Amino acid sequence: MGSSFKPTIRDVAERAGVSLATVSYVLSGRHGGSTRISEPTKARVVEAAKSLGYVPNHAARGMRRGRTDTVAVVVENLDSAWDRQLAEVANRVLPEHGYRVVVLLGQEAWRNFMLSGGADGAILGFSTETPEEDHTLRDLADRGVAQVVVSQFQQPDGFDVVSVDAEAGIAQAAAYLAGRHRRIAVLHRGGPAPGPRGSRLGLFRQAMADLGVELDEKLVRATHGSWRESFEVTGELLKLADPPTAFFTTADLEALCVSGSVTAAELRIPEDVEIIGVETSDLGHHSEPPLSSVGPDPLVGTVVDLLIDRLEGRTPTNGRLVPAPWKLHHRGTTVAGAPGEAAADGSDEAADSVSNGVP
Repeated sequence: MGSSFKPTIRDVAERAGVSLATVSYVLSGRHGGSTRISEPTKARVVEAAKSLGYVPNHAARGMRRGRTDTVAVVVENLDSAWDRQLAEVANRVLPEHGYRVVVLLGQEAWRNFMLSGGADGAILGFSTETPEEDHTLRDLADRGVAQVVVSQFQQPDGFDVVSVDAEAGIAQAAAYLAGRHRRIAVLHRGGPAPGPRGSRLGLFRQAMADLGVELDEKLVRATHGSWRESFEVTGELLKLADPPTAFFTTADLEALCVSGSVTAAELRIPEDVEIIGVETSDLGHHSEPPLSSVGPDPLVGTVVDLLIDRLEGRTPTNGRLVPAPWKLHHRGTTVAGAPGEAAADGSDEAADSVSNGVP
């Protein structure tokens, strides 16, 4: 065969000694249903495709079938433990159901890709709750695109919503820290001003205000999601004449950087400095010491399962609302979670099971 030879599905069928339908089924990656193909036959088809260098044309097949067999996972920052976990779990589970996974960063990438028919479904791992987002979600729902949205304020409207209720958990963190510390530092990802409606920074500010505590603005710092900046800012704060004795961060990544910077300053955690993050990530749970954090019980698997249900037609047309309330998980970076210490009211025991994070 010359270098210009481009194998077709018919070539694969002839090489494997099977029908075109069998090749199509095997190479589509779909599972279940009434079709049953033996493992030796599957192996023969895969080997034939590999030896011929055959690559399925997913785009062409999708146009013929009206499907792409692709799912988009929309995240904001792959440095975020939540975003990374969501992408990893989706990439592990969805291919088992015959779907390829495309990870998209940011709202614009998501809107442009989905509105051009790029995928059969999408997981929106964070929500801006803007009019543009609302319009896109409704438009895609009208087109029959399966969607799951992780949001504090969205309501189902032809798509499913995992409703993250941050307020109660962050209020628990504020109450715990305010009851034990006079100098509380806050690291957040946004600008220096309070964030938008429902932001983690805004909720923490409000919870502290409700307790009659005014934050020292010199101890409130933006990190812009950078681990380097988080580490450096913490070092600067610890060198103040009257340094903070507690840190609240709006993401686990920043909290882990705080932990590293505190350790580098030869201070003890949690005896000298207590730290609370947000996300209850696997990374934080397995750090040393394990990170105390605000977030839900295991969540990522639930989000992916909801999308699979919707893709396979097992979800009510109008959508489902799945509550995911947050709480304070005491672990090793707060005194209440240290070995031998009782957990504070409203928190988990120190031996709390691993949680999968929250946006």
